[in-house]
Amino acid sequence: MKINNLSRAAGAFLALGALAIPSQASADTVGDLINTYNAIVFGNITSTSEVDGNVLAGGDVTGGNYAIHYPAIPNATALTVGGNLLGNVNVNGPGLSVGGNIATSNLNLNKGGDVHVGGNVASNFNANFNGNGSLYVVNNVNSGVNVNANGGSAYIGGSVLGNVNANGGGTLHTGSSVPAATQPDIAGLIASARDTLTTYSGQLAAMTADSSITQVGNKLIFDAAAGSDGVAVFDITGASLLNSASEFQFSLNGATSVVINVTGIGSNLLNIAANFLGGIATTLATNTIWNFTDAENITISSQFGGTILATLANLTTYGNIEGTVIAANLVQNAEIHYNGPTTVVATTPLPAALPLFGAALLAFGLKRRRSAKR
Repeated sequence: MKINNLSRAAGAFLALGALAIPSQASADTVGDLINTYNAIVFGNITSTSEVDGNVLAGGDVTGGNYAIHYPAIPNATALTVGGNLLGNVNVNGPGLSVGGNIATSNLNLNKGGDVHVGGNVASNFNANFNGNGSLYVVNNVNSGVNVNANGGSAYIGGSVLGNVNANGGGTLHTGSSVPAATQPDIAGLIASARDTLTTYSGQLAAMTADSSITQVGNKLIFDAAAGSDGVAVFDITGASLLNSASEFQFSLNGATSVVINVTGIGSNLLNIAANFLGGIATTLATNTIWNFTDAENITISSQFGGTILATLANLTTYGNIEGTVIAANLVQNAEIHYNGPTTVVATTPLPAALPLFGAALLAFGLKRRRSAKR
């Protein structure tokens, strides 16, 4: 019986390994995402504020000012939207891609770049595309629309019922297919980013904590004890510690990167209103990742320092974020700042010997089982 159990255990180990070991998300790939986009939101964004850098959204985007500090931000499409673009929107870097319809009340694209629309340019819409760049619309430009494509051409797959001007030497093309090569694969880009960042969140969560958090009244003191790689790892379980704190104090002690894994939140509301003491928020912006592994509802009420990695969360902000925001959905009532390139921690892959050990264990169990039968 013991031998049979050993064989079954070894087989289960291998089966579990085949299912549970995800492909690794490399630090370079994650770094490219975090340092290209100042906000990555897999669902919807509703904004009354502004983002310093580029933004990638999988759902609808309503309102907001984007890429306001171009050209200090990395070069990429300033605003990429998988769904519809709505409300009053300003895009201050080059480039706009919309997978659905543009149905804004007003749109200003202030630094040129191409505009891609996978659906229609809807009615009651005014847009000024300032600078070089062309307009590509797969379907129609509806009535009540006034578009000035300054410095480029306009390619409309359907009909033009409104007013489209291709100024600055460009031409207007209607009723023909929009060149396929010009249309970005927004859905693929979103899916790839979600998979990469979700996997990376799991890899960070598996890191062993080596640093301590002490609570003194309503103050949390983060005392880093970095390893030889310069990385300090903190663990926080449950919402009560963060919800009750009014001050965060950080002692980095030479740590060059910080990972703060926050688990056990689930559907509970996580309301972070603490002040980051000593102006540390802007320092943490480029070296710290807050990994909210399972949080579904997060509210940030004060200035916050560090990248927010919360792939499952509905995030609401009332304080400025110093760092990149990654969330399921975002309601933005304060600014998101780009403070420079973020250092991304390289996580340790599963040792290659571990699956081999499981195979050896299985072989050993089968051999013992055959010997017992003889």
